[in-house]
This record gives sequence, structure tokens and C-alpha cells, in this order.
Amino acid sequence: SMRKFYTGDAGYALAKKVEDDIFLLGQSTQGGNGSNWAKAKEIAADGALTDYTGAAQAFNDAGFRNLIQLLDDADVPMDGRSLILPPSARNTVMGIERYTSSDFVTGQTVVNGKIGNLYGVDVYISNNCPVDGANKIGMLQHKDAFVLVEQMAVRSQTQYKQEFLADLFTSDTIYGTGVLRDTSAVAIALLG
Repeated sequence: SMRKFYTGDAGYALAKKVEDDIFLLGQSTQGGNGSNWAKAKEIAADGALTDYTGAAQAFNDAGFRNLIQLLDDADVPMDGRSLILPPSARNTVMGIERYTSSDFVTGQTVVNGKIGNLYGVDVYISNNCPVDGANKIGMLQHKDAFVLVEQMAVRSQTQYKQEFLADLFTSDTIYGTGVLRDTSAVAIALLG
């Protein structure tokens, strides 16, 4: 029964590491250099987008529409887009009347990180969004913006070690990540 516990824990830790690496690819979007969030966008109170200066604001509808237009202008396909937000932004999204109106959303229950679909974009919440100072980084992306190559999925192994009278337990994976189309995603700095 302990192996089941360790397997679940190790699998979660490795999956979180993979997600961290994918999120960090956001530093290379929109012409970024891959080492900081300088090309992330901030949403002003009026919805205008500016390059990230560290003074992020809360998520708002006008800013979201401008982010969508940024991808539209880059000729990114409309299907396959997703918005990943930190839990603090979910609170803001739930307070935007048009997003919670039965005329605007389906009203289905949440069964995973996906909380709905807004303007044709699937919206997901992740506790794993990167933190930069007092701000959290979200992402509006197309499914072809990044690539995850997995040579070996997460595996767990045990071996009895007689000299320790115990089992050795290991979990590992082999994977790589990369930016496929840097204009197909945009990092969003949001007030944490």
C-alpha cells in the first residue's frame, strides 16, 4: 500500500516539473529571449496591452479581447486555443458578469482544471503558474505554440536492497520541450 502512495506522489512531482518547463517556454514567446518575462503582456485597467514592467493589473474582459486579437493578427488558428490562469485570476473571472451569465457559458460542472470556454478559448486554472515578484504569469496559447517530446513516460520501479532491509523506489521520465511558434502564445502578467 505504501508503493501506491509513493507512485502517486512521485508521478505528481514529475508531472509538475514537466509543466514548469512548459510554462517557462513562455519567456520565449512574442520575441522574448527565454531568460525573463520581458515580453509578457500586462493588461491595463482600460484593457490596453503593454510589455511587462512588473506593475501588473487584474485580468479584465477588454484585455482578454486584446490578447485574442494579438493572436488573430499573428494568423494563429482560432481552434485549439487555451487560456491558463492562476487561481487568483479565476476569482476575477468569476466576478465578470458576462462570463457567468447563462447566455454566455454552458453552466457545466468543473471536472478538471478546465473552467469553461470564453470567446471560443478553453479556460484552465493551474496552481503551477510561474510567480514573478508579486505577479503571477498566465498564458494564452495555441496548441502548436510549444512541443513536448516524451521518449519515456513516467515509470516507477522498486528493488529490494538486502543490505538496508528495505525497498529502493525510483521514478523517472525522459522528455524535452521547445518553442515551435513563438507568435502563437503570449505570456500574461497578472496581479498575484
